[in-house]
Amino acid sequence: MKATAVIVHWGPVTPTVELAAALTALTRIAGIVVVANDGRPRPAGLDPGVSWLVPAGNLGFGGGFRHGCAADPSAQAYLLLNNDVHLTAATVDACLDLLARPGVGIVGPTLVNAGGLHPGADGLTPVLTVPRRRRVPTDGADEVPWVTGATMFIRAACLRDAPMQTRFFLVYEDLDLCRRARAAGWRVLVSPAQSWHAGGGTVPGDGYTYYTVRNRLWFARLHARPPQVALTTAWLLVAVLPRLAAAGAVRGGGTVRLRCALHGLRDGLGRIPPPDSLLPDEPRAARWSTWRS
Repeated sequence: MKATAVIVHWGPVTPTVELAAALTALTRIAGIVVVANDGRPRPAGLDPGVSWLVPAGNLGFGGGFRHGCAADPSAQAYLLLNNDVHLTAATVDACLDLLARPGVGIVGPTLVNAGGLHPGADGLTPVLTVPRRRRVPTDGADEVPWVTGATMFIRAACLRDAPMQTRFFLVYEDLDLCRRARAAGWRVLVSPAQSWHAGGGTVPGDGYTYYTVRNRLWFARLHARPPQVALTTAWLLVAVLPRLAAAGAVRGGGTVRLRCALHGLRDGLGRIPPPDSLLPDEPRAARWSTWRS
């Protein structure tokens, strides 16, 4: 089995060009598609075999991935990537070998970053966050509730059964995908093979706060029972918002992040768009933060 790599690009081009160059050397990467969500034209020095797509607007993470997949509809599998990851040939081989097993729809490597080894978590907390205490890594492939979209191998047949939804725009689309894939009968595995993830480079924290709050509520409303939705809402009100207010006071009156969280709370309790639609003014976080569209 081979995979077409889809890099959802936003921000500086150098990491994307370097990642694409590294992927071209891997024999089990059948093609590379970059979706430039920031509208940037094709950069000089990009390998001529790499497709560089510029959509009409910012499609978000899930929308960018869907756009890239549409450029190669005959692929056996897809590799969804942030542009701040590093993969070795051994990791790609290990993950694709797992993906080729019967019934396996999604595979992720064990992520490594400056904070150490991240083999994933056993599940979400009652308020739908990733717990600080993560699962204990093993020497084999393990079945897990989800793997992160920073590096995700997905069988094409799995995507046909459970397409990645675009409405989240940023964060929680990987959780949602894994949840629906498992419900459709597909297995989700994490491999002990490792991938380096720098993380946190291009999206300002204020804007990220908006999407984390909003999409946590959307995810709860879509997948959890009413008591858990109420618990998640209460936790945001009594724990997250006061903490952001206190942090803003310490920084000398900075309220941008708190304002983004409040808008995220309001939108999270408002209308959820259809699975393949965005709210009409995405990226909405650009209205209240320094994040440009």
